[in-house]
Amino acid sequence: MTRVKVRTLPAPVSILMPVCNEVEVLEDVLEEWVTDVIQHLPPGSELIIAEAASIDGTREILGRLCQKYAFMRVIYRDTKEGFAAAARLLYAEATCPLVFFTDSDGQYVPSEFWKLAPFVGEFSIVHGAKIGRQDPFFRKVASAVFNRIARVMFDVHYSDINSAFRIMKTDMVKELLPELKCMPTLINAELLLRAELDNRSIKQVHVIHRRRQKGVSRGLPPGRFLKESLAAYRGLLLLKSEYKR
Repeated sequence: MTRVKVRTLPAPVSILMPVCNEVEVLEDVLEEWVTDVIQHLPPGSELIIAEAASIDGTREILGRLCQKYAFMRVIYRDTKEGFAAAARLLYAEATCPLVFFTDSDGQYVPSEFWKLAPFVGEFSIVHGAKIGRQDPFFRKVASAVFNRIARVMFDVHYSDINSAFRIMKTDMVKELLPELKCMPTLINAELLLRAELDNRSIKQVHVIHRRRQKGVSRGLPPGRFLKESLAAYRGLLLLKSEYKR
């Protein structure tokens, strides 16, 4: 068993997680988050899940776990509106002073959360950037190109701009949320860049990324590779143009 090094946080945390058709991994993922992170958080912390029309048994698992854990709340949706819509919903629903966003596929390691914790009091965003990314080759290439272009355009040093593993001040997120219009499929990337352009304090911390053990990746499929990549680059240009004005 991995020994988790727990650190004190200054305030309760809303942990946010979008979920869709993750029956093969979901229960193990959530139990790991509870054991390694949530049970060590300040009183009043919560886990909010946005579920999107799952048909594989995911809803049944969530229903059972909600009965088990009082801090867990699930928002069920009957349509699949995409990752960005789920992220917006989750950010809007957060009630704690701190918010933490992550994925539900189990590739992020929950105990890496505590690498971010020491910097929470000093920074508006503590950004967990993946190292040793365990994804299909085409996704790693797309990410590398996007990050390189973004770093040059905005003169930033972040190595994994769209990473879904970060602790943020909730007030800042809610303030910036209405402005996130340039990059609809990469909402977390735009959030980080807008925070940087608004001179918010940001700390990057490298976190482990592991191979998916079961199920199928819900990320960018090969058939949409070119279209979504072009949309991401266009979003960077729109954001750059907006701040120039």
